[in-house]
Amino acid sequence: MEPILDKEEIAALLAAIKSGAIKVDSYGGDRQGGRIAKIAREIDILDMYNRDGASGELRIPNLDIILDMFARNFGNSLTSTLQQTFLVERSEITTTTFEDSLIGLDNKGAVGIYSTDPLKYGCLFHFDTLLAFTLLELMLGSTGTEDLLALDRSLTTIEINVLENTMNAIAHDLNKAISPVVKMNTELIKCENNFRLVNIVDANTEVLICRFQIKTGTGKAGELRLIIPYLTLEPTREKFKEFVSITQASYTWGKIFAKEALEMRSRVVARSGTMSMSIREIMNMEAGDIINLEYNPDRPLEILVEDKPKFFAVPGQLNGKKAFHITGRFSNRLGENNGTAS
Repeated sequence: MEPILDKEEIAALLAAIKSGAIKVDSYGGDRQGGRIAKIAREIDILDMYNRDGASGELRIPNLDIILDMFARNFGNSLTSTLQQTFLVERSEITTTTFEDSLIGLDNKGAVGIYSTDPLKYGCLFHFDTLLAFTLLELMLGSTGTEDLLALDRSLTTIEINVLENTMNAIAHDLNKAISPVVKMNTELIKCENNFRLVNIVDANTEVLICRFQIKTGTGKAGELRLIIPYLTLEPTREKFKEFVSITQASYTWGKIFAKEALEMRSRVVARSGTMSMSIREIMNMEAGDIINLEYNPDRPLEILVEDKPKFFAVPGQLNGKKAFHITGRFSNRLGENNGTAS
C-alpha cells in the first residue's frame, strides 16, 4: 500500500503541477522522482485537520460544551450521593479506533456499556482503578479520601455490582446534558471488568474518547473515560451546529435568577431605637430595671430588611393587630416626617 504524502511532498507536488513539470491530463505517465504521477484532485485542508487522529475537538461542533455540562451534572450527582465534594473536569477529546481504545484501558477498572436510543451503537464509560476504588471506599462507609490507593488488581463481581448505582446515575446526567440537542434515552446495559467481552462496534470503527479528571477536596480521585463511536453522534452533527443559538434562547440564567430572587423570603424588623450597654451593666440587670431606649415617639420607626435599614414607618393597628405604615425609603430623608408619602 502506497504511503500517504507528508506536507512537504504535497507542497512540492502541487508546485510541480502548477509549473507543468507534471502533466495531469494522462493517468499512469512517467515516473517523477521515483513516484508515479497521478491525477491531482482538490482537497479540503480544514476537513483533513478535523479528521486528525490526535484530536477530536472539531469532529462534532460544540460537543465540548455538552461534555462540560455533563461534567458539572456528574460532579453534582457524586457530591449529593456520597456527601463529599467532587469536581469533574473535562481534560481532552481524542479519536482512535475502537480496538485501540480498549487496549488503552489495560483491562483495569470497570466499564459500563450503555444504549443511546434513538441513536445507534451506544457508548462506554470507563472508571479507572483509582476512581473505582475511591467510590467503593466511600460507598462502604469511608469518611475520607486522603489515603485511598488504586489497587493493582481486577475488580471483583461484587465490587462491580456496587458500582452499578453510580453507573446508572451517569446515564441520567448524560441525558440531561445532551437534551438541548437530542432527546436521548441512555440506559446502562451491563457492567464489565473483563474488557475482552466488551463489543459495541467493529474493531476498526472510529471512536471519540473524552477524558474527565475527578477530584475531591483532598486531591485526585481518578479518571472517567467516555468512549463513543463517531457514527453514534454523526447523525446529529447539524443539530450540534445549531446548539449555540439554542442555548442562547433557552438558558437565560439572568432572568431565572431574577425570578427566583423575587420569591425569596426575608426577615423584616421594625426598630424603634438602639442602645449600647457594657457587659458589666448587662450582668447587673435585675427584674424591674427600666432601660432607656432614647426613643423619640414623634420619629418614625426604621424598617430593616435582613439587618439593613430600608424604609421609615409609623406604628399603628389594623383589624386589631399591630401594624406599621411605610412613609418612605431610608435613603429618602423626607420619609422621616410622619405621614409623608413616597
